[in-house]
Amino acid sequence: MKSKILENKKQKENKLLKSAFDLFTTRDIDTVTISEIARHAGVAKGTFYLYFKDKDQIRNILISRESRRIFLNAQKALEENDIRGFEDAIIFMINHILMELKKNRSILAFIEKNLSWGIFSDYVQNAFADDELHIKNDFIQLAKKNHYQFKDPEVVMYIIIDMVGSTCYSSIINNKPLPIDQYKPYLFDAVRAILRTGKTNEELYKSDRRHR
Repeated sequence: MKSKILENKKQKENKLLKSAFDLFTTRDIDTVTISEIARHAGVAKGTFYLYFKDKDQIRNILISRESRRIFLNAQKALEENDIRGFEDAIIFMINHILMELKKNRSILAFIEKNLSWGIFSDYVQNAFADDELHIKNDFIQLAKKNHYQFKDPEVVMYIIIDMVGSTCYSSIINNKPLPIDQYKPYLFDAVRAILRTGKTNEELYKSDRRHR
């Protein structure tokens, strides 16, 4: 009986999340009301407040989920490809994310410049701590394996993800400062420059030998 009640509660929560996502990605968020979200989900307005404090909270949860889904897709794509170099792996993931956002502009418009939410928001930390998205640990382990050492790897990750999210929103949506395909080489050079601050002497030596 208890499990049935919990299942019903979860179903209502998911209906509200799906309803809000459908409305937020097809309308201006400011024009969407809580009453509409509840009605679209087929529940009473009061039910909304059993699960969410307000419209901002459900929006933040959805941004976290979508950002996380995009990162997870990129992570899986990387695992399916034989890319061994640290910088090349990070660039591959970024490019995969950009291609997905370019194809799904409504998702990008919804996420706006908040791509880093998918990794760093408190909601993700609490809700997805034990699931399959291990991008932070993977970043640290891949860096170590390739002899990169950062004083604070999470700060480096945050800088890169926030830069990608904010600048690529403008590039994909507004073609500013350049259309995304023209902008990517500049972005990738900037990302590589950030990553190279963590190169150890051993990795620098290998890199020099490869380019001779």
